[in-house]
Amino acid sequence: MLSKLSTLKGMLGGGSKPTLQRATLVAIDQLTDDIIGTLECQFNPQELTVSKGVSWHAERSLDANAPELYCGGGQPARFSLNLIFDTTGETDPAEQDVRKYTNVLLSLTLLGKDTNWGRVPPPLVLFVWGDLQLFTAVVNQVSISYTLFLPSGKPVRARAQVSFVQLDLEDDELPPTNPTTRTEARRTHVVQQGERLDWIAYQEYGHPAYWRHLAEANGLLNPLDLKPGQVLLVPRV
Repeated sequence: MLSKLSTLKGMLGGGSKPTLQRATLVAIDQLTDDIIGTLECQFNPQELTVSKGVSWHAERSLDANAPELYCGGGQPARFSLNLIFDTTGETDPAEQDVRKYTNVLLSLTLLGKDTNWGRVPPPLVLFVWGDLQLFTAVVNQVSISYTLFLPSGKPVRARAQVSFVQLDLEDDELPPTNPTTRTEARRTHVVQQGERLDWIAYQEYGHPAYWRHLAEANGLLNPLDLKPGQVLLVPRV
């Protein structure tokens, strides 16, 4: 189970330097489609590049100046993020080790274990920043640099470069669009101050009675126990 991170306070930017923004990585179990945790982080939003390709195979021709090309299918979309984690503001010495957060990030690359299924693949991941939500992906590489230490050697600040590869077969159910298209089964809702589950159900489904569907999908034992910033999975009805 992933734990929700405390994050570095926003840094004021001057001139052309942008302010660091808070974003969320949402981890989803590949077998059950349930949210298993969220990871809040800081990133620099100055540039976000999404790449996607398609395979083309050439068939040699003896009587033509160029070969015939045959489409071999689409390749997964990819993007990378540079994330920042910082615990210098923690007053409790037991909470100052930034590895308690970077280890959560590393866990997105690890195989899991299930009593019925045996070894299970790492979770699916959604990147959510405000109204921007990218395609469902998996983490295929994490590189962490620890940049600040206490005299004891304990790391308290880290930068992480994370690469994501698209893994969402439901994208093929939609007409061709840009690679950031949100698929219906992967929608999320970020809880705002004062929101209730029945109100969210009305906004997402058009009827408040679907709050039970949201509660079950997100494992909410108490539908009134919502916190600002909490990310809810909004599955199809």
